[in-house]
Amino acid sequence: MDCQVCIVAFKTSLCFGACRSQACHHRRGRRNLSAAHEAGHLVTRQPAEVLDRNKSEETREERYAHAFSRCFMMPARTVKEQFQEMTAGSKRLLRQHVILLAHIFSVSREALVRRLEELKLVRAGAWDWFESNGRITDEQEREVLGDRLGPDERAIDAQAVVGSRLALLASAAWRQGLLSEGQIAELLNVNRVELRRILQDAELEGSNGDDAPELLA
Repeated sequence: MDCQVCIVAFKTSLCFGACRSQACHHRRGRRNLSAAHEAGHLVTRQPAEVLDRNKSEETREERYAHAFSRCFMMPARTVKEQFQEMTAGSKRLLRQHVILLAHIFSVSREALVRRLEELKLVRAGAWDWFESNGRITDEQEREVLGDRLGPDERAIDAQAVVGSRLALLASAAWRQGLLSEGQIAELLNVNRVELRRILQDAELEGSNGDDAPELLA
C-alpha cells in the first residue's frame, strides 16, 4: 500500500453498520487521530474518501472530518488547561512539553503542536521549527516517558505473519473440524510448518481460559 495514501476508511454496511479499516503498523497517536477523523465522516453520514496527500484539493466533508478529529481528540478547553499546567514557569515550548502533552492526549507529536498553533497557544510555524532543528525523535520520547511508554500491542500484532485474533479463529476452525490444515494454510497464505506453529501458539493462549465463564450469546 502506498504510504502517501491515507488507508483509514469506513464503509456503511446494512448488516454490520459502519465498518472501519486501519493500518495497525502506524504509530498509536496517528491511529487514534485517524480513527477520530473517520468518526467525523460517520457523523456526516457520507462515504469516506481515500485521498492522495500530494493533492491539496479537499472536499468540504474532508475538512470537516479533519476539524472533528482535532476537536474530538484535543478539546480546546482541556488542551489549554493542560498546556498552562505543563508549561508553567517556562517561556518556550520544549520538546519535553510536546512529548508529554501528545502522550496525555494520545495523538502524534505533530498533531499536538498543530493544535497548539490552531489555538494560538504557540506561534504559527512551531512544528516546522522543530522539524528544522533536530526534530523530536522517538529516542527522546522514550527518555521522557520511560515506563509510561508501554508496548504498542496493535502495532506488534500487525507485524506478525498472522494476527492474534485471526490465529484464534483459525485454531477454533481447525479444532472443530470445520477446516483442514491444508485449507487453513491456503487461506492464510502460509506453509504447513508455519501454520502448525501458529495453531500451537493459539492453543496455548486459548488453554488459559479453560475455566473461564461460558459465553451465553
